[in-house]
Formats: sequence, structure tokens, C-alpha cells
Amino acid sequence: MKKKPGLVRTPLDELTYKVNGLAMQVHRELKAGHKEVVYQRRLAELCRQAELRVEMEKRVEVWIGDQLVGYIYIDLWIEERLVVECKALNHDLTDDELSQVLVYLAATGAPVGILYNFGRSSLEFRRVLRPQPVQDWQKYLLRGVWRPHGSPPILVSGEASQPIRFSVVSPLASQPSVLQPTSPEKSVPVRESATESETKSVPVRESVKKSVDHYAASGVSIDAGNRAVELMRDAVRSTYGPEVLAGIGAFGGLYDAAALKGMRSPVLVASTDGVGTKVKLAAAAGRYRSIGHDIVNHCIDDILVQGARPLFFLDYFATSRLDPQIVAEVVTGAAEACRAAGMALLGGETAEMPGVYADGEFDLAGTIVGVVERESALPRPGVCPGDLLVGLRSSGPHTNGYSLIRRVFADVPLDMVFPELGIPLADALLEPHRSYLNLLWPVVSSPSSPVKALAHLTGGGFFENIPRVLPEGVGAVVRRGSWPAPALFDLIQTRGGVDSSEMHRVFNMGIGMVAVVAPDRVDEFRAALGEPTWIIGELVPGERKVVLE
Repeated sequence: MKKKPGLVRTPLDELTYKVNGLAMQVHRELKAGHKEVVYQRRLAELCRQAELRVEMEKRVEVWIGDQLVGYIYIDLWIEERLVVECKALNHDLTDDELSQVLVYLAATGAPVGILYNFGRSSLEFRRVLRPQPVQDWQKYLLRGVWRPHGSPPILVSGEASQPIRFSVVSPLASQPSVLQPTSPEKSVPVRESATESETKSVPVRESVKKSVDHYAASGVSIDAGNRAVELMRDAVRSTYGPEVLAGIGAFGGLYDAAALKGMRSPVLVASTDGVGTKVKLAAAAGRYRSIGHDIVNHCIDDILVQGARPLFFLDYFATSRLDPQIVAEVVTGAAEACRAAGMALLGGETAEMPGVYADGEFDLAGTIVGVVERESALPRPGVCPGDLLVGLRSSGPHTNGYSLIRRVFADVPLDMVFPELGIPLADALLEPHRSYLNLLWPVVSSPSSPVKALAHLTGGGFFENIPRVLPEGVGAVVRRGSWPAPALFDLIQTRGGVDSSEMHRVFNMGIGMVAVVAPDRVDEFRAALGEPTWIIGELVPGERKVVLE
């Protein structure tokens, strides 16, 4: 990387030149004084308008051997090739910021990245080239990894015994970062840095002032709705299989149900739910994609407890004033979760309702349809006293208790790192709702499955959800301390002064799903899952209630 501006030739010259021009437009439009996510979101929007594929807050898994040790996040991942980092710092870009971009370049295999500082009177940027060899950056990479809840610390000696690998790799990773020097007329002149005078000389496209019709004047923009659809179109279509006959753009989604003819006695299972006030935290943090995962995974788990596999999903997003970028981020997250579950995001609705929602407010809901063989539906006959309750770990609070959470942390910045958490508060609170489909489906779909019943711990926690799968004359005992409750729940209880019973009624306390299994098959069940589980209690004679001991 050169100390002074200079011309180089790389496989991404045209792309970086185009993105740099869009960044100049963002800076001219927004000026200084905003949060980083505001610049990031606007730049992503302009990139999509320029027909560039872009992902915000791209999560890159970090692996050492066969162990997932954590994640790093990229502000913008453009055309699956270019790393872009947006800063809002009113100081010169330092080695710390440059090192961060180098870490992302090493992680993705991208040959070049761009770092923008939107917090100054004029836009400052750096064009950063990947160093060789990337193995030299292992210690820096590990330092920037965000670890999942409850994961052990990463222990690294002077040289790691196994190389780090990543879940995201650029198609250009095998090409050299910098090609042979060339004269400016043979390559696009992209500078490594820009001074204030150079910034002013870059042409910036002025926005076009459009006439406002009466409907727009009332607070509803049809154009914004259409733009949101365009931004999310590719993500939604990526969930389609041959069974989807009509999806986005149609009045109703068409799904070919011919495959159900092969089932003996198919039963459709449907559920509708929402994300609740977790959306307010997502808005405060400027991170919307995770709540798309939340709504899909919550609904998946709600029908999985009846033994159903998902077929298709529909989303509903309602707000006071439509921001196409936010809608697209949410729906893209939903599409990612649908793809992971092997189901179609068949359709949805985006509603702009000023006067119904306060300015800046929005809500998210979804509907899922799945199918199960009648004879395989859960709960199965034979649930009885003596059966054991096996707890499966949650990824956090999932989508419940956020009104209480927001009150407890009302005066705490979302980027604060509590020592007991080890990660920013926003990361702990916005971790997506876990889907148990891929983990449990191979077990529950077997005709000889050891699982008699499943309870999804959502609103109402242990007290309200476990009784839903119990027959008359059967109760349950749940034993506190039989599983390791994540530190986040202890922090909520301590800061909020919440008693233990209320915590177990409001939150999942680290257990997102409970399986009812006969004692003689519990070892078989736990071994089949291949992850830590806990026997958290048992069924007893009595009323359909839960006793916490």
C-alpha cells in the first residue's frame, strides 16, 4: 500500500471508480454529522440503483479447522468482490481503520477495498490493496472476531496450528491483487486517497426533483414501494424452486402442491406471528436484516413442534413512511432464512400507513404454511409421567421480552460491551431467533423418532408453552440450574430487578426448544443431535401446569 496517491491497475478498477463516484454523491447529499449506518445505507441504495449487487452488514463466518470461532462483519460487500467500510469519524483515517479493511480483505479474498470517512468537511477515502501473504494477518483477524454467546476464548500461540478459513470468498481471490503498472490511458485512474481539492473535482450527479402527486402529499409514495420491490426482487426469487408458479409481482403466490399427492394423508399446518418490539432495537442499531431471519425462524419453529416441514412463507411489513432500503434489508434477511430452510418466500405485503404508525415506526409479521403426515404429527400419543424434558440451547432472547429488555437497557448505548457479555450489547440483543429445523428434522421425521412432543419457548416462557403439549392429568417440573443460563439473562435480571419466576415466564433463559422423550431413549436422542443438550426436568402426575423448582 503506497504512502502517497498513485495509479495502479487491478481487476476492480471500473467497479471502484463507480462506487467512489456514488460515495461522493452520498457525501454531497448528507454532509457531515450522521451515524455511520446512515451513510452506509444511502451508499447501498445508490449502488443498487446503479444495478450493483450489494449486501449490508455481510456476516463472514470465521473457522479454525472444523470449529466455528465467530464472525466478522463487512459494512458493504459489493458484487461479491469489493469490501467497502464506511466511517463517521471527524479525524484522519488512521492505521487502525486501514488495518480493519485489510482484515476484511484477507477474510474475503478480495483484491482491493475502499474505506470512506464521511465525518469530515469533505469526503476522505483510501483505496486499500490486500497484503501478501494473508497468513501473516491471522493474529489481527482473531482480534477482530465477534464470538457467539457462550463460546470459549480463542487460544492462539505465536503461530496458529491450523489456518483460519472463512465462509465468504471473492471470485477474484486466486488472481494477483495488483497487476503490472500501466499508463493511465490503459486503466481507469483510481487513486489510493483523495485530498479535499480532488474530492471537489469529482463530478457528482444531482438528484432529480420529481413532481409530487396528491397521494404522495398525503404521505404515501407508490414510487418508494416500487423501488423497495426492485431492491428485494433478486433475494426473493433466490428462494424459488420449480414448485413456485407465480411469486413476486403477482396478485397472489401460486405454489404447485402436486408433490403432496405422494403423501398418504397430508395435513397442512399454518401459523402467523410477529417480531414484536425487537424491531425498535433493530431500528436504533440500524441493523434490519437480522429481524428478517427472526420472523421466518420463529414461524418455522412454531410449525416444527407439530412435526411439519415448511412449504412457503409470506411477510408483511407496515410503516409510517416507506424507506426502500430498510424494507429490502428486512426482506433480504427473510429470504436468507427461507433459503436455509428450503422453502419459498412466496409473497408479501409492504404497507405505508401514515397516521396509523408514528413517524419512524414499523412492524413486521409473517405467515408460514407447512405440511405433515397425519400419523407423524406432534405431539404423539404416549406422553406420560416419567418422560424427561430435554432442553436445546437458544441463540438469545429470540423474539420475546423486548419491551422489558428495552426498559432495562434504556440508558445504555447499544455499542457498550459489558464484561460478562464480551460483545457489544446490540450483538447480544439482535442475535437472530434460532431455527431448529435442520437440527431436529432428521430426528422428528423418522417413523421411529424418540421425540414424543416439542415445545417452542416463546411468549410465556416455560409456564405457558410446555403445558400446550401435555395431555390431561400430566404436569411438568422444571429444575432451575440444570442448564447454564447465558450471562445476558443474569444481566437483565440484575439490572432490572426482575425475580426468577418472572424471568422464566418472560424469557427462554437460554432454552429455545424443549423435547419430551422417554427415559430409555433420551441418550439416543441427545446423541443424534450432536450438540450440547440438558435434561431440565420431567413430567409428573397432576394438572397441565409447570412447577419451577
